[in-house]
Amino acid sequence: MFYASATNGDVLIIDVRSGDLCRTYKGHLATVNDFLEVAEHKVLVTAGDDFVCNVYDLSQTPKSQLKA
Repeated sequence: MFYASATNGDVLIIDVRSGDLCRTYKGHLATVNDFLEVAEHKVLVTAGDDFVCNVYDLSQTPKSQLKA
């Protein structure tokens, strides 16, 4: 898996073998400057230009991708 941050504040997880977008984590209002995967805890920690740090649970589907 490949992690990428977008200038709109999203963090993307992409399958490098197929090129498919697997997940999109939302929560920042500005560019994400840095992120760190903590594999043993299955979390992703991000820091953005909006002066916010977010912690995303990688074991759960993002709420933005759940179907109603």
